[in-house]
Amino acid sequence: MRVTVSSLSVGDWWADTARINRLPELTGADGVELILEGSHQPSRFEPEELSVEVDSVHAPFADVNFATPSEHHREYALDVLRRAAEVGVELGARYVVVHPGHLTPVTVKDRDLALDFCIETLREARKIVGKLGLTLAVENMPDHEILLGTSPEEIAEIVRSSGCHFALDVGHALTCDGSPLPYLDELEPCVVHVHDNSGKKDEHRAPGDGILRVEELKEVLERCELPVVEVKEVSDAREGVALVRELTR
Repeated sequence: MRVTVSSLSVGDWWADTARINRLPELTGADGVELILEGSHQPSRFEPEELSVEVDSVHAPFADVNFATPSEHHREYALDVLRRAAEVGVELGARYVVVHPGHLTPVTVKDRDLALDFCIETLREARKIVGKLGLTLAVENMPDHEILLGTSPEEIAEIVRSSGCHFALDVGHALTCDGSPLPYLDELEPCVVHVHDNSGKKDEHRAPGDGILRVEELKEVLERCELPVVEVKEVSDAREGVALVRELTR
């Protein structure tokens, strides 16, 4: 199994591409999931400068809301996704990972309405990504009242109703259920983001440095196609890659 590492590991949203090119060498990973934010927004960098293998790209999430009730903002979100998918194609990626969205002042008292907007937009997003030959995977979110897709049941509703695939974020799951396993009862993940925390908030620590149980991580890894170690430091990424390789032998 290929084991990749998130570009989050460089610890700097404005890192130059040369630092990301060194991540496989520094961490032992096979490739990188490139987060298309900061200096690596689709309009800010040249994909040909990236020399690492890229299996997945993480679409921009700052100021992007797939659950927006605004038609103007919906079109903006889909345009951002389209550009992200085009970068993914250029980099040879297989997957595009997205966040499902969040409540706004207009939908904060009507979560079901926000879910309807989210699903409607993701259906269109799936078509856009699919036409480019990539797979769109929607990620479960950490525990927060305005975020959608936090619980196993809600992310399952979003994924099934939109026809998208599922990206299981283990660290996010820990803040909601204390375990990623309830999410496996609902969905089969194609991409898994591997990181750890105290269970109280999203911290992106090395697996084994929080409440994540190794036996549960092993079960998750047995059910996914692409593990991505998603931590904030190169040293933590190196530890995470080593653990994932050990658990997937």
